[in-house]
Amino acid sequence: MVRLLLPRLPLILKTALFNALAISENSAKQNLTTEVAVVVLRSIINMRRPVRFLQKISTRDPGIKGPIWVSKVVLARPLDGDGPREAVRAAIAELGSGDETYTMPAVATVEAEWNGYRDGVSSTEPRPDLPEDEQYRKLMKEATSDVTILYFHGGAYFLMDPASVRDSTLRQARLTRGRCYSVRYRLAPQHPFPAQLLDALISYLSLLSPPPGVPHGPVPARHIVFAGDSAGANLAAALLLLLLTLQKLGLTTIRYHGVDVPIELPAGVALNSPWVDISRSLPSINKNAHLDYLDPPTETGVSRHEHIPDAVWPTEPPRADIFCNASMLIHPLTSPLAAAPECWKGMPPVFICLGNEALEDEILVLARRMHEGGGAVELVGYEGMPHCFAMIFPTSASGSDCYQRWATFCSEVVQGQGMNVSKANWVKAFSNPLQHIKAPFEEISNLSDHDVADAMEKMQQHALTRETDALQKWNERQNRARL
Repeated sequence: MVRLLLPRLPLILKTALFNALAISENSAKQNLTTEVAVVVLRSIINMRRPVRFLQKISTRDPGIKGPIWVSKVVLARPLDGDGPREAVRAAIAELGSGDETYTMPAVATVEAEWNGYRDGVSSTEPRPDLPEDEQYRKLMKEATSDVTILYFHGGAYFLMDPASVRDSTLRQARLTRGRCYSVRYRLAPQHPFPAQLLDALISYLSLLSPPPGVPHGPVPARHIVFAGDSAGANLAAALLLLLLTLQKLGLTTIRYHGVDVPIELPAGVALNSPWVDISRSLPSINKNAHLDYLDPPTETGVSRHEHIPDAVWPTEPPRADIFCNASMLIHPLTSPLAAAPECWKGMPPVFICLGNEALEDEILVLARRMHEGGGAVELVGYEGMPHCFAMIFPTSASGSDCYQRWATFCSEVVQGQGMNVSKANWVKAFSNPLQHIKAPFEEISNLSDHDVADAMEKMQQHALTRETDALQKWNERQNRARL
C-alpha cells in the first residue's frame, strides 16, 4: 500500500485541495474522500502490467480471519458433461446471427466457496482449523434464513477471485442471515467465452442437484438469488438469459452427474454495476469518465493503457478482445445489453444498483429493456458514485444504504414477497439523510434502441477489423517460420 500511495502523494494532495475548495470538476457530486479514491484507483488501474502478473496479484488469497465462515468446495467434472455444453451451445445459436465464432470448452472442475456470517468473533480471529465439511456445518448453524446467493466476482473477466470479494459476500450473508456460494469461474484470456458461462451454469446445477463429494444438500431454485459485481454481474445476467432461452427452446432438463436436473429460474437476480456491453460503446463511457476510475477506450475501442505482452496475452492466434472473439462481442450472452426486450419475458425480479459511472448508459438501457419485456426491476442510482462504489465505501451512508437495499431485495424474493412492478430512484449526492428521487421508468434513459444498436455495431466493426489484421500478420509470421 505504501509503494502504491507514496508516489501518488502529490496527486492526492492536489485532488484533496481542489475538492475542498470546490474548484475540482468532481466537487459538485463527490466529496473529498470519494474523489481522492477515484483519482488514486484510476492511476493504479492505468499502470501497464502483463496480464499474468495482474492475475497473480488479484487472485492471491489474503487469508481468512474475522467474522466469516468459509467452506471451500470442489465440483468434480461430470462424466456426462455434454448436457451443460449442449445447453450453452443451443442458447448461443438461438440468440445469435450465425456468424459468431467461438470454441466450446470442455466441462472442467469448478471450485467455489460457501461464505457465511460468523457471530461473536473479532476482526482478527483466525479461521478454525477444521475440515471443510465441518466449516460448512458451522456456517449452516448460524444461517437462519433460506437465502442462498449464487455470487460471481467481478474483474473484467480476467482478474479477481472469490477471495477478492469476501468482504462483500460476508455483508450480504450477514444482512440476509443467509449464505453466499461464491464461484471461481475460469478466467480469460486463457479461457475465453463461453467457459465462464459454462462454469456458471454448472455451479447453479450443483446447487439444484449436488454432485458427490460436496457438503450441501439440494437447494430449491426459489431460495437462490443470482448476484455479482461488474463482470460478475454480466455473468449473472447472462446465466439468467441462458435459462430463459433454454425454456423458450423447450428444454426442460439438463443432465448433470447422472441426474436430469429441471431447468428452473432463481427467485431473483441482484446486479451491482453490471458491465453488460463488452464493447463499451455508449456515451457515458466518456461522459462520466471524470467521475469514475474506469478509463475510457479510444474511439475504435482500443485500451489507452495496453497490457505489456506476456505468455497469455496477446493470444495465439490473436483476437481483439481478452474475453471473446470479435464476432461474439455484441452477442446477448456476452453483452446482455444486446438482448431484445422479449428475451427477458418471464424473468424473476431483478435488483440493479449503479452510480454516475462509465457504465451508466448501458445499465439504464438494460433495466429499461427488462422492464419492457415484462420484468419487474428495482433500479437504485447514487449520484456522483463510481463503479461498484458500495464495495469501495461499504460503511459510507450510500454504501450502507446500497447493501441494505440489496439484502432486503434478496430476502423478499426468497420469501416470495418480491415486487411485481418496476421502480427507479436516484439518491441525491450529499443528502443527509439520503434523499431518494423517484424517476419514471420509461424515462430512465434518453438513448433509443437504434442509438444503442448503432453504437455497439460500430464498435464491433472496429474490433473485427483489428482482429482480421492481427490474424493476417500472425498467419504471415507462422508461414515464414515454416519456411
